[in-house]
Amino acid sequence: MNDDYYVIHKKVLPDYFEKVIQIKEIINKGTNISDACKEVGLSRSTFYKYKDYVNRPSMKVGKHIILSLKLVDEPGALSNILNEVASRNANVLAINQEVPIHNIAFVTLTIAVMDMDISIQSFINELRRGKNVIDVMLIAVE
Repeated sequence: MNDDYYVIHKKVLPDYFEKVIQIKEIINKGTNISDACKEVGLSRSTFYKYKDYVNRPSMKVGKHIILSLKLVDEPGALSNILNEVASRNANVLAINQEVPIHNIAFVTLTIAVMDMDISIQSFINELRRGKNVIDVMLIAVE
């Protein structure tokens, strides 16, 4: 664990930290820094002092996963997997499929999971229950 960071409820922090975050969000919409500071009511010097140190927390565990799948080599087997990925608001970034050997197809998928509506483990369990699926292994989480 990095000792440079703390998790602190915003109620105990000075209000200018929240204002710095508000300004950063306004700037991301295209407003310049001076106008954003005026809108929020914070000096530019205070904004510049804290802008690199104050951020909203990300509640997402990972952005991408890599899965290794072993499938029965039947028409539609990979298509069923891809449909399941899409149905969970995930996005396939890369597919690597080997030539099937002894009626078994080996597939590696890299999937963007930040908008997925279930946990990664639940997703893997659903894939394992799919037709023509022999095995699914989680290789990596970013």
